[in-house]
Amino acid sequence: MEEDGNSISPFVATVAVVVTFIISLFLGAAFFILFGYGIAMVFGELFLIVIPLGYMLYRGVNIGSYIGLDIRLGTILLGVAMGALLLFANLIISAAMISIFGVSEAIEETNSLIINMSGSPYGLLSVVATLSLAGFCEEFIFRGFLQNAINSKYSLVLALLVSSLAFGLFHFDPQAVYTISAFLMGLLLGYIYHHWHSYVISAVAHTTLNLIVLTMMLFT
Repeated sequence: MEEDGNSISPFVATVAVVVTFIISLFLGAAFFILFGYGIAMVFGELFLIVIPLGYMLYRGVNIGSYIGLDIRLGTILLGVAMGALLLFANLIISAAMISIFGVSEAIEETNSLIINMSGSPYGLLSVVATLSLAGFCEEFIFRGFLQNAINSKYSLVLALLVSSLAFGLFHFDPQAVYTISAFLMGLLLGYIYHHWHSYVISAVAHTTLNLIVLTMMLFT
């Protein structure tokens, strides 16, 4: 499929996301063995943007315009507000998933790990950095890169479904609880991104949600 200078083929974007996911599995394991869990988590999130960003730079895409990089106080505050609203949706979705599928062992293990790591200054810094980067890096690859590419050629519904499915699979859970929850949250984040065409709003909303959930975990 031909691309102009400021567009990305849906096929290329999908392949880039798949390749990113596969490589991240191996790099994550390697960083964990070499440097420990904290650094592995941080670099795991940072790597998500390497291939998409590199490809966009190679194609000469105007990244700021393409993803909606409107850094203003208003967009940041709106992102924070959206993140707070997403918390309620997340609580409802989580409760529904648990009632249907039961408690996810993967989520319980991850939450325990996060709480244990947060017991030291270095561990807490690693967790906060990872959850903050997750909002910005994951929104870049799944919404700014993949959803945008698909929506440039196909319907919004298809773009939301594919990008949210990729987002859900990235948060794979053998019991499906986290995967389905992430898929549903991806739909909401994708709609927020599309409505304002603002990477800043969706990224800040995602990060805000992550940090509120972390705060609740540590103080409840």
